[in-house]
Amino acid sequence: MLPDYFVKKHSTFVVFDCYRIMLRKIIISIVLQIFLFALTSSKPVAEEGIKVIITNLRNDKGHVLVSLFKDGAGYPDDASKAFRKIKLNIINKNASVIFKGLASGNYAIAILHDENDDQKMNKNGLGLPKEGYGFSNNVMGAFGPPS
Repeated sequence: MLPDYFVKKHSTFVVFDCYRIMLRKIIISIVLQIFLFALTSSKPVAEEGIKVIITNLRNDKGHVLVSLFKDGAGYPDDASKAFRKIKLNIINKNASVIFKGLASGNYAIAILHDENDDQKMNKNGLGLPKEGYGFSNNVMGAFGPPS
């Protein structure tokens, strides 16, 4: 038996009211699910930050210099144009950092294991690096640094 608030003078109204109420509940349920999904979905880079983990360094000498570049400006050679720079201590041939408070955008990272702490990449007579280095996503240029 239907509750009193569903009962109308004609039976067609009773069926219509039931469908209308059911449709309203379905719509409210869908809207709530979309809202909850939006709240629980992963946070954008701007809130979480960019985590950089450097492993398997040659030794614990010196420091690791990390340069974060935004939208490719200065990447990878001109550290003076880096969006952010940090000097990391090395512990057990590893180092890590989290860059927080970043706006959404495109970022690239250049890393130098500055073994002698002279704040620059040392090269041999042929111009090849003597110290370890790396780039975000392990990108390597064919005849020089990546662009």
